[in-house]
Amino acid sequence: MISESTLTRPASMKASASFQKWFYLAALTLIWGSSYILIKVGLQGYGYVESATLRLMAAGITFLPLGLRYITSIPRRKIPLVLLSGMLAMFIPSYLFSLSQQHLQSSVAGILVAMTPAFTLIFSVVFFRKTYSFVQVAGLVLGLLCCITLSVISSGSITFSLNGYVFLIVAATMCYGLNINVVKQYLSDIPPLHLSAVAVSINGMIAFVAVFIPNFDRFEFATGTLPSLAALLTLGILATALAQLIHNKLISVSSPLFASTMTYLIPVVAVMWGFLDHEPLVVLHFIAIAGILVSVYMIRRER
Repeated sequence: MISESTLTRPASMKASASFQKWFYLAALTLIWGSSYILIKVGLQGYGYVESATLRLMAAGITFLPLGLRYITSIPRRKIPLVLLSGMLAMFIPSYLFSLSQQHLQSSVAGILVAMTPAFTLIFSVVFFRKTYSFVQVAGLVLGLLCCITLSVISSGSITFSLNGYVFLIVAATMCYGLNINVVKQYLSDIPPLHLSAVAVSINGMIAFVAVFIPNFDRFEFATGTLPSLAALLTLGILATALAQLIHNKLISVSSPLFASTMTYLIPVVAVMWGFLDHEPLVVLHFIAIAGILVSVYMIRRER
């Protein structure tokens, strides 16, 4: 005889998985949505190379004990893929964002990250033969249009003026989109903690050996740089190390497209930071934010 607990177990497991997806999504949104302010503070005391390097080193040192512990649990043939995942998710975007934010507002940088789901979908279709429903694609387009609206009304002018540094963020979102597919397709069998610890610690050591040591004289640790240093350490520990772990957990319990939809919520957090900084909010802000929330609901309707 089949017990009632056996019948209800699949439903409870499904509800638990759904809760995990939304919990991870919310946590990442808050952490990464606030990271652009920390980058801005870090750039007040350091150049873009120093800022990105200190961020990566802080993350690498945080996860180094775990990285040394778990690296033996990862198959040798997958170590290159783990390294690639870290480069795409952390190393390359860290330098791209630091350089671009020397010439772009932090809120605009956060808004432009919303292009990640588009590249996630493109890479998954072209390279991994994934299929998505019409509703999901429509939600993708809706979210992108809403983010463009936020870009325009957050730029302080009627038209959103682009410059060449915007394309650095576009390149970073391409890295994010490709990494999400790589993790889901080739590294989903590795526990998220193991994957994150090894990837973060390896990339932190690369930054230390390849950038920090050869350019040590460019790193100043004076009283005037303490606020920037504190911001970068917080950025590395929370927005790089911890967030990378949460991100890999999100990918493991959802689809690549759902995992990338957090980048549609990041602009919402960026706008809220603007509100706390006494930047005015207009009706279009709230319309665009509502549209983004609807788009996330549409995209989450997975097959």
